[in-house]
Amino acid sequence: MKVLKGIKNKILYLCLFVILFVIIQIPTISEDFFRGESSKNINLFLHVAISFFSTIIIFLIVDTAYHRLNSKPMFLKNSMIRNYSFAAIFALFSQALQFIITLLEKGNDRDLELFAVSRSRLAPLLIITLVVISPFLEVVLWQGILQGGILKDLSPSFSIIITSVLFAFAHGYSFNYGTLELLCSGIAYSFLYYVTDDLGSVVFCHGLSNFIVYLINFFF
Repeated sequence: MKVLKGIKNKILYLCLFVILFVIIQIPTISEDFFRGESSKNINLFLHVAISFFSTIIIFLIVDTAYHRLNSKPMFLKNSMIRNYSFAAIFALFSQALQFIITLLEKGNDRDLELFAVSRSRLAPLLIITLVVISPFLEVVLWQGILQGGILKDLSPSFSIIITSVLFAFAHGYSFNYGTLELLCSGIAYSFLYYVTDDLGSVVFCHGLSNFIVYLINFFF
């Protein structure tokens, strides 16, 4: 009975995880042009309102789920220099690998929609979403809830592999060079969480990675 109850709970938690993954995408809606908008015609107040209120509500939901599944504190005050140094190294290394994969693909890695938004009045909101909001919500979900919660009974290697692969396919939707690039990020975030046991350093790594992508789209 205990085994069946454990399996049932895992299934329920995985369903919750899928729902949360969909929900945390809501704040990202505000970083793109709405229907009928252009770089010169933007309802900035609506974008900011959606981003602000959805982030607060979703944070409360994700935070509650995290503390139900993971007993560890989100942020560690000890070894901050060490953890954040690792985070910077992991971000740069994963982005370097993704750059190499892009060269092998012989494609243009520029996101044209991101390029257009970055040159509009939405640019500050886009940067905040890419560097702060999305990294925080995604790290709490993928590393805090999935890797450190639902998969905590597995060995570290299996939890890292499963979390990284699911992260890549959830963002890439298929198996291609883009998914392989995302896998690099997924492995970096998952392994960093295993090494540091600190969500804060993973959020920094994720945010720095996104900022590097933003700079590449903006300047190159």
